[in-house]
Amino acid sequence: MISLVLLSLLTAGAEYEKAGESDGVTIEQRAVPASKFVELRFTTLTDKTPRSLCDAAFGDGKFDPKEPDLKARTIVQESADERVTYDQITPPVVSNRDYVVRAKRIVEGASCRMTFEAANELGPKSPDGWVRVSKLRGYWLFEPVDGGKTRLTYVVFTDPGGSIPAFLVEGNRKKLGVNWVKMIESRGSKASAP
Repeated sequence: MISLVLLSLLTAGAEYEKAGESDGVTIEQRAVPASKFVELRFTTLTDKTPRSLCDAAFGDGKFDPKEPDLKARTIVQESADERVTYDQITPPVVSNRDYVVRAKRIVEGASCRMTFEAANELGPKSPDGWVRVSKLRGYWLFEPVDGGKTRLTYVVFTDPGGSIPAFLVEGNRKKLGVNWVKMIESRGSKASAP
């Protein structure tokens, strides 16, 4: 399996292009070598604190019916800042998908990052009738900026597997990304007034 660092290096030469804006969130995309799907980057500014947003993105690992398309979640392994979960999702347009994902929370001074990548070798076999997602990676980055704001960045690359044409899912992936940003932002805490 190619690591998150290696995949990031492979796409490092490709420039992001603006793909739109929705509800205050800038949407950008860039090509991924040997894939018909693009890597997406979502950015916005918020008055929520970096750490509270990072904690919201890392979550508690339990099933949350408010998460888009999530049907089931099981914690496979867990420590204070790293977790492996097995997820089943029921996305629109395509058949049911499942994957195992490793998430890591990394505090970097006043900033915080939460990375995630497929780790299917750590979980159960895919049930009959489900398509295993093997190409999934990305991160959340929360950085303080001037004026007491936080820059929220969400980067994700997913190849849903199967023989799906990209045009059938890219619009939904962009909408889903904006929904994730707004959900994490709503769960963060505002900075205290000085």
